[in-house]
Amino acid sequence: MSRSSKSGMKRDFHLPGLVALIFGFSLLMSPAQAYGPLFTIVMEGEAPYFFPVHAKVPTGTPIQWKNPTATYHTATYDGCVAEGPCLFDSGSVEPNGTYSAPSLPPGRYPYHCQVHPIMRGLLTVTESTASPSTNL
Repeated sequence: MSRSSKSGMKRDFHLPGLVALIFGFSLLMSPAQAYGPLFTIVMEGEAPYFFPVHAKVPTGTPIQWKNPTATYHTATYDGCVAEGPCLFDSGSVEPNGTYSAPSLPPGRYPYHCQVHPIMRGLLTVTESTASPSTNL
């Protein structure tokens, strides 16, 4: 379809091209943009050690552990050391480093730091589309 502008020149509007452009741009979005805001859990040097210690996020929410301390830490799902599936294990997260967990199905995920076993947290993934929350 063509339209004339005020200057008398024709401008072409191609709906299929516009749709393809929008679709192509959406493929360039990062996972955090496609699934919602990143939920961050901070590794701390004192109690409660993981903040928030109990985190609740909806399915598809990207989860990141951040280590602002001067010490190495891990975020290791308890199933990795018990006889269960190892759904996430950060390995050593260096000072000022981060670790992002893969997408997790709904469930309760107790985790700990293998370097400092006193450091424990709980991640709950829900099927709801509610906003992420914290319970101290």
